[in-house]
Amino acid sequence: MRRILIIAFSVIVLAVLFVVLCTFVRRPYEIVMLDRFGRLVEEPARIAYNWHLKWPTDSIIRIDRRLHLYPSGLQQVNTASSEPIAVRYVAAWRITNPKLFYTRTGGNDRRAEQNISTQLTALVNSKLGSLPLDAIFNVDESKVQTEKLLEEIRHEANHGAAAAGKEHKDAPGTQPEATLQGLEQQGIEIVKVSFARLAFPPNNAQSIYARMAAERNTLAERFRAEGMKESSNIITAARKEASNIRAGSTAKAQETRGEGDREALKILAGVQTSAEAREFYKFWKAMEFYRASLTKNSVLVLPSNHELLRNLFDAPPPAPATKQAGTN
Repeated sequence: MRRILIIAFSVIVLAVLFVVLCTFVRRPYEIVMLDRFGRLVEEPARIAYNWHLKWPTDSIIRIDRRLHLYPSGLQQVNTASSEPIAVRYVAAWRITNPKLFYTRTGGNDRRAEQNISTQLTALVNSKLGSLPLDAIFNVDESKVQTEKLLEEIRHEANHGAAAAGKEHKDAPGTQPEATLQGLEQQGIEIVKVSFARLAFPPNNAQSIYARMAAERNTLAERFRAEGMKESSNIITAARKEASNIRAGSTAKAQETRGEGDREALKILAGVQTSAEAREFYKFWKAMEFYRASLTKNSVLVLPSNHELLRNLFDAPPPAPATKQAGTN
């Protein structure tokens, strides 16, 4: 019985030692290699999902394949117009070649970020130093070149500074450029580079803001002048159109008034030449005479057949029968 217990205990101890010394668990976001007497084993034998075998003498090298974020410190860069600006950038990077990464950096993320910082800082200083201030800060977004600049920085950081000008290397009369080693030769890829801060130093900010305000005021004055000119042209055209409409309306009104007056005179002339018109005229004049003469306490002595009394006492003559036009 005692021998059985000793054997069972020994088996359990050996099993525990085997699990501890000869196996390991790989996390889902890791790439694991083994350093076996100075030789890298990139694909360890697997027992089950994420559970692998190793020799007791193997060293486990764990490489995190997730995205890493490197924020730079605030630094001052002079533009092509010798104006200082404060810059802070952020780079997202990842490991694309674990074996090369371990060979060049020893698998140390801090050392990798030092290499990234050296590479990107040199490129940011070089690229921003080649641009005028108007290409970095401008109210016209089409003139801002920072997005293009960031893409160039990312490309040259990955592939080397001379890679961008590779197509011009064999051109006649050109000199070979000094090649800046790309991060891809260290098993690193820069996925994205962005400016976290891009502003003016406090001691120069006020003068630069004043200049930008003056530029915007000049632009506003130009737009205002163009607007006033366009407004003047519209008002002039509208007044000309209104004058033409008014002149046409006046001419039409005068023409219509003339036609009306001509028709009225024609009607009046036709009425005045008739017998009824002459009789009415005599009657109307008699009435006016009566109104003017027969005032209060007025006395007139006239014979009964006097012309003035005829309109008061005699019945008006019958109107002549009108001829009816038409044929059967």
